[in-house]
Amino acid sequence: MRDFFKGRSFKVLAGAVLVLLGVVLFTAATGNSFLSSLMGFVTTPVQQLSNQAATAAGAVGPSGKTIEELEAENAELKEKLNQMIALTVDYYDIKRENEQNVKYLELKEQKKDYQFALASVIGRDPADLFYGFTIDQGSLSGIEKNDPVITDRGLVGWVSAVYPTYSHVTTILSPETNVSVLDQVTQDTGVAAGSLEYAEAGQVEMRFLTAENKLKAGDIIVTSGVGGVYPGELPVGEVVEKRQEENADSITAVIQPYEDIKTLTNVCVITEFLGQGSTMPEVASPDDSSSQAEE
Repeated sequence: MRDFFKGRSFKVLAGAVLVLLGVVLFTAATGNSFLSSLMGFVTTPVQQLSNQAATAAGAVGPSGKTIEELEAENAELKEKLNQMIALTVDYYDIKRENEQNVKYLELKEQKKDYQFALASVIGRDPADLFYGFTIDQGSLSGIEKNDPVITDRGLVGWVSAVYPTYSHVTTILSPETNVSVLDQVTQDTGVAAGSLEYAEAGQVEMRFLTAENKLKAGDIIVTSGVGGVYPGELPVGEVVEKRQEENADSITAVIQPYEDIKTLTNVCVITEFLGQGSTMPEVASPDDSSSQAEE
């Protein structure tokens, strides 16, 4: 035991105890500031080293690229995506135009006097009970008020308001529409007009038939060309039924248009045709400037 107290180990231990005791006594006299400073002196370099390591790790992505490099790549990918979206839109626009051109090419070959303006439906008024719509072509495309509006399946309406780059179309389901028509089979004539009663079903009436008419279900109704507003022989629809109006001498036929007016997406406006405006018709309703002239 005596050897221990005389040995080097005891001296080192005693020295450490004395130093620790001195630190404790000094701290008691000065408060915790010295101990805090001492701990800070030891831990600060460690914290700085840790922060630098974390910053370095955050600045490098899993691929080994810096944040700046990754952000630059992200911006480039977004730009390429925008370009692809634009190309896709252009593709579908061209595809739609080509499909429209194919549809009307045969009609153009048959009716060489027709001038067309192809258009897309860009808006509908939910409050319109007769399913009028807006198209993306206007006066800059040669469109004028009262121009007939068709599809490859037949007549769907007429231009009731024109602006430089768009137009409003009133459909054949509207009471404002009056079209001179005839039965392609029997040659019986009448006036096709819309009504609230039949609009929801997507049908129109053929009015002013005589008692001697020979119309029957399935007959094809076309425009007669009388009046100069519509060219002749445009398909309007098919006879669904005939009925005798109560307290009236005339007979009315119900016509089912060949085109679904409610779901149209693309149409064609006939801007010129042989005989256009040859006979100026009377106005259907003098008090309504938007009403179409009667055939």
